[in-house]
Amino acid sequence: MNKFVKDLLHRKSFIISVIIIAIFVFIAAAAPILTPYSNPYSTTEYFVAGPYAVPSWATIFPQYKLYPPNMQFALINPKIFGNVSYSFNNDRYVITIPPGKYFNLTYTFYWKYIAPYSFSISFNVTPITTQGVQVNIYFINSTNFKYFLESFAPESYASAFTYPIETLYLNKVNTITVNSLYLNPDNSPFFASLSAYEQTIYSLTFEDYTLGKPGEATIMISIVNLGNTPAKIILTNPIFSDKGKAFGILGTDDNGASVFAEFVYGTRFDLILSLLASILIVGIGLVAGLVAGYVGGKADLILNSITDFFLTIPGLPFIIVLETVLLVSGVLAHISEADLILLIIAGLSWMGTMKIIRSVTLSIKSRTFIEATKALGGNSFYIIRRHVLPNILGVVFAQIAYDVPTVILIESGLDFLGLGITSFPTWGNMLGFATDAASSATSFAWWWVLPPGLGIVLLSIGFYYLGTALQDVLSPYRIRGE
Repeated sequence: MNKFVKDLLHRKSFIISVIIIAIFVFIAAAAPILTPYSNPYSTTEYFVAGPYAVPSWATIFPQYKLYPPNMQFALINPKIFGNVSYSFNNDRYVITIPPGKYFNLTYTFYWKYIAPYSFSISFNVTPITTQGVQVNIYFINSTNFKYFLESFAPESYASAFTYPIETLYLNKVNTITVNSLYLNPDNSPFFASLSAYEQTIYSLTFEDYTLGKPGEATIMISIVNLGNTPAKIILTNPIFSDKGKAFGILGTDDNGASVFAEFVYGTRFDLILSLLASILIVGIGLVAGLVAGYVGGKADLILNSITDFFLTIPGLPFIIVLETVLLVSGVLAHISEADLILLIIAGLSWMGTMKIIRSVTLSIKSRTFIEATKALGGNSFYIIRRHVLPNILGVVFAQIAYDVPTVILIESGLDFLGLGITSFPTWGNMLGFATDAASSATSFAWWWVLPPGLGIVLLSIGFYYLGTALQDVLSPYRIRGE
């Protein structure tokens, strides 16, 4: 054992392969810790940032320098206009507005980026009155152009205005949120004032007009007393937030979902599936190869014929057809799609392993120590267990390692074609969806394509060199009887 370990540790390829595999195993095992998102393909985890957001670290490059990250901050210290009495207590303003008067709060902040994907303004307002109060929200960009975003008033006052009014409830806490993505002619006075053509243009580029370049931006909240008695208003400072164009370690995809979360959970899924499938493949190939090689005769002929028949079948096309037929027919409806793919891949990939095990078994079977054991009365089961299996362990472990990349490539191929598990992130899904979305992307989303591609390549290299090292170290000692 010590010689075995020493020999392995003297191989640089083995050390490198172990490091590579250990990194991927850590990523897979620590997935729930590394990312707060459990399934980025769920609609509830879309738009954690803007679509096609670059990785946060990419902002060191000039072309991404002004890309805004996700931000959320309170707007404070407003300029106040209006001949009213007010006080500020516990992060909120308490305002008394005389009949027919107004109260304006303007919050100015410096925006140092290009336009975000979207932005929102949120605050609470409680109008304490038996009559009408109107709350208006304006946005003033760096060129001092004022956008009348939304207006709120009691429902009974809606007919008094020529622009859209949203409902404001009296004597209750109203949480008002204005989101740039959802502004339209039905809820925004500004959009309602535009022509149909202008509405289309602004709906696509509103953020470019409001926050399109660095400079001062101002949010104004205007409260008007529509009644003939004083109105008391309780108002919190607004919260400004945005969905940025720079996010996390690996940015976002076309749905604004975290690419890092996709990669992490794709690593976990592909690693588990490939290991299980490889063990099944080697298990089937081991049994068939041992029986064919050791028993020989008709058993060898039959098993070889079956193996040769399966080898003549084009692998990936047959897997695609078989999976489609089984899923559509519902024959295996009680089996999950992941389990079905696992069984199909294992059931159609064992032939190469069988041929190798059979060849090695035939070689070991003809050796002198096997004949001596037979002469001493050893039965076939004893010989296989005591002499044959120990001498092919190197081949067995090597085949498991060799089969992992094969399974990953097959499964990724199915997912890439849209025939795998499309409801959960895998490396193949990432590549497939990135390819589908490439035509609509404004540029090549390298942060979406490179991680799964490199993951497949590196993990394949890691397992290949691991298999080679195990085969070289394990097999010679047993065969020479050391």
